Amino acid sequence: MLITLSSSLHKEQLQLPFELDDQFVQDNQVVAVLTGGSEALFLQQVEQGHITLDKPIYLIASEQSNSLAASCEILSWINLHHGHGQIRTHR
Repeated sequence: MLITLSSSLHKEQLQLPFELDDQFVQDNQVVAVLTGGSEALFLQQVEQGHITLDKPIYLIASEQSNSLAASCEILSWINLHHGHGQIRTHR
């Protein structure tokens, strides 16, 4: 599953920072955090049951629009709530 998060404050055209393997997306909880200000959107997805802390969560971050900072905040929340997460970036 792939969930894409982008704050309404960012008007620019945003895309995933790199291509994801279809099987990886199908087998895992993958959240593309494309902009800063996405933390509340992540929490909404958890509250709605689209994301669960029962399985690892892979956060995809880019080098633009405060994506990495938002991913770090989300990862901190996941860890605080005893979930397992990982931030992945393109190198």
